[in-house]
Amino acid sequence: MEESTGTAETVVRRRSGLLGAVGMAAVIGLVGASGTASAAPGDGQLSAAEDAAAEVGRLLEQVGAAHAALDDASAQAARVEDELRGWQRAHAIAQADAQAAEVVAQEAQADLAGARDAVAAFARDSYMLGSTSPAFESLLTSGSPSQMLERAALLAAAGQHRSAVLASSSVARQRADETQAAARRAVTEVEVLRTAAQAALATAEAERADAAHLLADLQAQQAAVQNRLDHARTALVDLQAERPPAQPTVPTPPPPPSPPSSGGPPPQATAHDWDAVALCESGGNWSINTGNGYFGGLQFSPTTWLEFGGAAYAPRADLATKSQQIAVAEKVLAVQGPGAWPTCGRSL
Repeated sequence: MEESTGTAETVVRRRSGLLGAVGMAAVIGLVGASGTASAAPGDGQLSAAEDAAAEVGRLLEQVGAAHAALDDASAQAARVEDELRGWQRAHAIAQADAQAAEVVAQEAQADLAGARDAVAAFARDSYMLGSTSPAFESLLTSGSPSQMLERAALLAAAGQHRSAVLASSSVARQRADETQAAARRAVTEVEVLRTAAQAALATAEAERADAAHLLADLQAQQAAVQNRLDHARTALVDLQAERPPAQPTVPTPPPPPSPPSSGGPPPQATAHDWDAVALCESGGNWSINTGNGYFGGLQFSPTTWLEFGGAAYAPRADLATKSQQIAVAEKVLAVQGPGAWPTCGRSL
């Protein structure tokens, strides 16, 4: 059918399903069995059509596998790219933490250096003044007992402050050293992981490129063989047209009507040879679903099936009965004519 109708035969020239090839081989076998009285050239045509259909079937399987491999490789590459971006963010955070720890360490070092300078000044003054105890010297030079007590209190407070500064600076320095070391370890670990993620991304990109190249090669092969399949379909339709008309048979009483599969309207009788179209399209399998995006004996796409009222019977064509599929096909035929099935529609 035309691509706008969503059936498979025209679209198959660009993206055929396995159905077209395998079904074609079945069609050819059926027609060959009923047309053995045809001229010898017909047998050659059937053989060539069988060969083309088999080759297309093999290629379509490979193309499907290549599509799946390409999808998997692309998904893997996308996952690795996400992981890489995550590691890059973690690396930036770790670097910022390391820089902040370095600032804290420098501040603690400055505080510690100040405390050490104060201790050094005390030792120097004590040596120059001949005393190792400025407190004792200060007390001796007091002018009165009250002044001595006051100086003693001040010296005690100053000594406690100096000791506190020295102790806190030492603690701060130790904490800064530990923080800085931890931050540097984090940066190193993140860098290792980021390098691994970059290597994984390169591998995933290479696999995706290989899958894309394989798919392109198979599609090129498929296009050449698909041309042979188109000719084989044409030969098949010609052979169907050459068959003698079927002899009328005594009709058998119809079986009691069974309830429809859904609440849709009952299908109407038709004078068109939809069996021949189905043989050409799907090998006459009215419930076929090959996973190629087209369904049922006449290979409806989901869009076409719904647009022409198929939902009244079933969600997809392959889930509907033969007569229900024919009822929808009659609507397609009324709107688009036999050209909706460019090759197989010639049987109508």
